[in-house]
Amino acid sequence: MLLGSSFAQSTTLFDTVSVETVDAELTTGNCTDCNLSEQAKWYFNNEIIAPLPTPASSLVKLPEWLEKQSEINDDIAVWIASPDLIESAQLDASGQLISIKDGKKVPFKTVKQIPQNQSFWNQDTTAFFNQRDIRLRGEWIDNKFIARTVWPLDFVITNFQLLPLNADEDLQTLIQADDGGVRQPHQSRLLWERTPGSAMGAAGKPVFGLMLNGAQGDDHEALAGHFAVITGQFNTDGSYHDWLVNNFYNLDVISEKGILAAVTPMDNYLADLNAGQNYYRPSYMLVATLKNGQAATEFQQSINQVMNYFYRHEFLYNHAGANCTGISIDTLRALGWEVPERGINGYVQAIGAYFYTVITEMDLDAARQIYDYLITETTRLLPAVAFDAIGEDLIRLTATKPPRSLTPYEQTLADSIEAIWFVRIPQIPSSRVSGDAPVYSFSEYLETAPDDRDEWVTIELATRDMPQSLKQQEPVNPRPSPIPWPIILILFGLSSFIALSLRWMFNKSISSLD
Repeated sequence: MLLGSSFAQSTTLFDTVSVETVDAELTTGNCTDCNLSEQAKWYFNNEIIAPLPTPASSLVKLPEWLEKQSEINDDIAVWIASPDLIESAQLDASGQLISIKDGKKVPFKTVKQIPQNQSFWNQDTTAFFNQRDIRLRGEWIDNKFIARTVWPLDFVITNFQLLPLNADEDLQTLIQADDGGVRQPHQSRLLWERTPGSAMGAAGKPVFGLMLNGAQGDDHEALAGHFAVITGQFNTDGSYHDWLVNNFYNLDVISEKGILAAVTPMDNYLADLNAGQNYYRPSYMLVATLKNGQAATEFQQSINQVMNYFYRHEFLYNHAGANCTGISIDTLRALGWEVPERGINGYVQAIGAYFYTVITEMDLDAARQIYDYLITETTRLLPAVAFDAIGEDLIRLTATKPPRSLTPYEQTLADSIEAIWFVRIPQIPSSRVSGDAPVYSFSEYLETAPDDRDEWVTIELATRDMPQSLKQQEPVNPRPSPIPWPIILILFGLSSFIALSLRWMFNKSISSLD
């Protein structure tokens, strides 16, 4: 039984408050001696977490839509999910046994599949992990290890040969090559280093990076992928399983894969057997090692506070205005990283799409969502566009002549970058069909998905209703009206025109009778 007290085990995390690795004690959302908000405790309930302090700091900068909120000093709950860890093991060909220290063999099982999850362990997964050493998170029960996270230990950054982008390449071409790299080997490519050989000294350096997850192969509402910002410390062996991923998901629905919005280690983010992103699509990283950790620290402390406001329901997840991409890039911009914008699709297209959706689907909420997508600045909307824009700007900051007059945050980051890698992470074989690279535009989205929405493969999600007693105030971004103001004005104009036309016709008919 999981209790509110700490477990005997701890987990090693890179704490960007202290800028060093720490042994964080494991507990659950039921903890009585942790400084979590009541909302976070309810949200994590019996989930296994490692609370890390996030003291109030002058380094914290919030997106402008949170600036007027009351200051908080909640600890951040790092979602670990499992109480036990095996650093290295080998899986036998049957998938029933693992070899651990001194060759000892113990029974191996996987956690139960969440009923709605379509991407789970099968024989192809067994064959994949049988070929490599693995790292496991899970739980010992009756001398059996029940695995929840299985991480391939050969997913490492070990390529120190400089290979910059050539004239025919950019980040988008790297991502889209080979069907998004979904079945290609794990790849790390050194794109830039400050001085020849400086990347070789990456071990122990702070890491600041971008995470982009690809399109799901059989969910037409997930073709745009997912985005997150990562921090950590470059390990001696090039592994990155312990880096922190700042993962925003909708708190008010129950994910079909059991995904929880949280700061979480990379192995849990990518390789949880239900929630892991790489069991159903490929992923990509752009990783910078830093001379000092200030830029990463400022971001992590700020995003921790944003996440805690999120748990308190002081803002709501919104697929256009406040999604994983928008929340992350708004925080970066609040810190002073002035990532160039890429513009919007346009109001004319948005208005046309709104009326088309209303007519064809008879759904005002769906029409409003399409409208909001098309008027949202695309670096805040689409994960691939944000990855591309931030990544290009990160590389520009390394130039001898900066692309613009730099803010203090940009200057700190520019001065600190030691090396930059592009990492392509293949999809782990599972029962799910292969994913692909994410789409880069709304028009590409429409070209990729079936024309008839009745043919779309989607997954209905159950709602997660937080108790009313925990909802302390109205969120800063309440649910929008199904009919946006421009549409109301157009409808008012049309109705006025029709009324005036009818009146004119009526007056004309009366005058003709005279």
